[in-house]
Amino acid sequence: MRERARRAPNNWLHVVDPAHDSTGGVPAEAVIGRYLVDARGEITDQYVPNPRYQPREITFENDLESAMYLVQRGYEEKQTLVDAVLAADLVLPADPAREPRGHLVMRGDIVDVFASEQARPRDWPPYWHRFRGVELAVVVDALERPVTLLVTAQGGVQFEIPGELLVEGLRAVILD
Repeated sequence: MRERARRAPNNWLHVVDPAHDSTGGVPAEAVIGRYLVDARGEITDQYVPNPRYQPREITFENDLESAMYLVQRGYEEKQTLVDAVLAADLVLPADPAREPRGHLVMRGDIVDVFASEQARPRDWPPYWHRFRGVELAVVVDALERPVTLLVTAQGGVQFEIPGELLVEGLRAVILD
């Protein structure tokens, strides 16, 4: 907020609820309030609450979805994702002709990973298996080629994580 204020002296700085989707512009009910910015670009104590503000409740299925949201909104660093994936219970596509949890279904070098049952696409084949994040890191490490994890949460929030980052994250936890 301070950086935005420095770029807009003698103006109002609007505080937007990050739970609202503002991709198509910020609706009035998403603005919590506003602060006056002085001529030096400093935020003053003058605050005006927005009477039209409507809080939006966000529900997450697990800590991974919460972390993905926080990283997407810029409240957490991307390294948080690696730690959250390692600790998570993940949902991955499965091949029913192969042993459960002993293989990865891949699209080229992409491994689709879903943060929860609610995040998985309903129009995909009905075969799924669960991996703990640390188990997935072990399987990725055993592959003979680099892969990218495409991690998806509810609402279509997605992040690409290079497989080697997940493996390095696991090694760091083991060595600590």
